[in-house]
Amino acid sequence: MTTPIADFVARYARAGVSRLHMPGHKGQPFLGCEALDITEIAGADELYEAEGIIAESEANAARLFGAGRTFYSTEGSSQCVRAMLFLALQMAPQQEGRPVLLAARNAHKALLYAAALLDLDIRWLWPAAGQGESLCSCPVTAEGLRGALAELAQEGRRPFGVYVTSPDYLGGMQDLPALASVCREAGTPLLVDNAHGAYLPFLPGGSLHPMALGASLCCDSGHKTLPVLTGGAYLHLAPGLPLTDETVRGALCLFGSTSPSYLILQSLDLCNRYISEGCPERLAGCVRRLEELRTELNEAGRRQGCPLPPVRPSEPLKLVLDGKAFG
Repeated sequence: MTTPIADFVARYARAGVSRLHMPGHKGQPFLGCEALDITEIAGADELYEAEGIIAESEANAARLFGAGRTFYSTEGSSQCVRAMLFLALQMAPQQEGRPVLLAARNAHKALLYAAALLDLDIRWLWPAAGQGESLCSCPVTAEGLRGALAELAQEGRRPFGVYVTSPDYLGGMQDLPALASVCREAGTPLLVDNAHGAYLPFLPGGSLHPMALGASLCCDSGHKTLPVLTGGAYLHLAPGLPLTDETVRGALCLFGSTSPSYLILQSLDLCNRYISEGCPERLAGCVRRLEELRTELNEAGRRQGCPLPPVRPSEPLKLVLDGKAFG
């Protein structure tokens, strides 16, 4: 797979030209990465007005992740979360009163910051009785979501979006196909914080990624689970959303720095090649070994008299031990 951003920067670094532009280090050694740290010079494209090498790289990522469109972030999923809410508001029909979002209660604090910036209300979705024993988990059922939508309708309100985290920090997965079905019935976009699941499209047995399971928009933190520099993230859009590229890039620009890191962009670009060159096969081996380890740990717990399996249910590449299982 092509790596247009990394290739351009490498050529520029080899050229040895005088850098009469920012950054101030002028490509001279300090930390060791300066030669590859550039800004929006001629040919380097612009992240928030991408038409060249960045747009080409993002299109590569969209094909790999199975998204309608993919946009890069150099400021993590936090930037993408803010942009997702802003874009969902843009798509929502005009109505009186403050906008309201239905959100699972285990949301990252980035959601709260976004709500403050956009001046919107949040109606929390709580786990069903006996579920969500951890602060990190909040399983939402289709029935629970329908009930929350009905409660808002009785108040004369309609949410501009439904927001869930899947997988959560402990690897717990929402039933996204069921939630997406309810959202389609209600005409409300499903927004998914997939920050901890960037590798999900590449696991064996069919994609567990939100884009494959009915999400309208989702964000992935490439830097959390893929070989991407800290801050590298993706904003994915499902096909057919009534949002222009200009609108999406404008939303990201609204919440981001005007000096995006080209080091991070290069890492996102090079990650496309990493994924395309055997990543699914490598991950399949990891999944097999982890499944064997889960079996061994649960068997060890059984021999110790644990009333519950010590390994919590989770997505395939997360291994979480529950100390409560040991009493």
